[in-house]
Amino acid sequence: MLEFKLSLSYESWNAIFTEDNIDVIFNSFLNTYLRIFYHSFPFKKCYHTQADKTWITTVIKISSQHKRELYLLCRDTKNPNLRNYYKKYCRILTEVTKTAKKLHYNKLIINSNNKVKTMWNTVKTETQKINKDEIPPLKVDGNVVKDHLNLANIFNTYFTTVTDKMNVNNLVNRNISCNDPHPLKYLHQVFASQFPSIKLTPVSTKEIREIINSLKWKNSHGYDEIPIKILKISLPYIESPLTYICNKMLSTGIFPTRLKFSQINPIFKKGDKTEISNYRPISLLTSFSKVFEKVIYKRLYCHVTSNNILAAEQYGFRNNSSTETAAYNLTNNISEALNSNKWVGGIFCDLTKAFDCVNHNILLSKLEFYGITGRAMNLIKSYLGDRYQRVRIKNRHLKQHFSERNKVKQGVPQGSILGPPFFYSLYKRPAGFHKGDTGI
Repeated sequence: MLEFKLSLSYESWNAIFTEDNIDVIFNSFLNTYLRIFYHSFPFKKCYHTQADKTWITTVIKISSQHKRELYLLCRDTKNPNLRNYYKKYCRILTEVTKTAKKLHYNKLIINSNNKVKTMWNTVKTETQKINKDEIPPLKVDGNVVKDHLNLANIFNTYFTTVTDKMNVNNLVNRNISCNDPHPLKYLHQVFASQFPSIKLTPVSTKEIREIINSLKWKNSHGYDEIPIKILKISLPYIESPLTYICNKMLSTGIFPTRLKFSQINPIFKKGDKTEISNYRPISLLTSFSKVFEKVIYKRLYCHVTSNNILAAEQYGFRNNSSTETAAYNLTNNISEALNSNKWVGGIFCDLTKAFDCVNHNILLSKLEFYGITGRAMNLIKSYLGDRYQRVRIKNRHLKQHFSERNKVKQGVPQGSILGPPFFYSLYKRPAGFHKGDTGI
């Protein structure tokens, strides 16, 4: 780590500040950073062992050894008194072990900043839940596929083409034609005047510092293998070139190409684990991509909040709001209605493959209606266009298998910073609709 920071401190980044092409600038920056990163942290093969059971005390270790000795004596002799003593000893040791584990986990939960997450991690540990990255054999066209490399390519093909099949089926089943009303028709009916255009204010070094410091201290990484932890450690040495590159992105309206490659982890959702349709794609983006997305997100969020674009009923992905608030308001409204002897009805919609089905043309047209125009519109187009993804699958020995890269035709990345706000800007009731009105 010391060598890594020392090498970064010697770097002047002269090639960054003498170019105007955003891709050339970022490629030069990333290549230099990766060269220092890989030199400071060379690849080493390691073997994963079972995690230490910290709740095992010295007394339990001694008692377990004594239990083993008693077992050997009971096995070699037929003394009933010794056998009864051994069984009693085992029961007492079991209770002591349970108490030690309980005290250990209680201490972890009490001292944790995120008690709910720690509690569920404890449950997973005790129930010995299988590794969520491990994919079982799948049924594909009547055949069982076990090879992990084939599974990775099958997953990637499915994730990048499933929405095409869904759109065709929806058009056939609902008899939808190309002459149907434009998706923005209802927006023009609700909003009488146009929204002002967004202002892409330049980013400062202080803002870049705050963005990186706000990221969670994690070891997760994208295809470049740079974890957020390393990014945060190297912040003092790269904040200046990152600020320059982000400002160049905002001024040109171009998102760096090398940040548009995502790595997909198939995560089981529900149902039969052998059915590929029961898995959802979670995008692992590069750490630098999160920084650039955060810069865009802050300007978009400032625009939609200052112009009151979001509906009051939009609870998700907003500051000072949550699904808990939504649940409270829902139950409160139902209780008030029942207390007033009124009928209560509800319609609940579950959008299948919701994030994957976001149509880029409709999304961009709605964003333009909300005032995302000019360089901001070009930047969003650049962010959504020419994206590629590959699927990563691990076997039980933690060996990784990667698919070929496929182009993403539509949808927004699950696991990204801009994905959720793009999704709810498309599928939400706009401010101005009253309760009882419909329209998505």
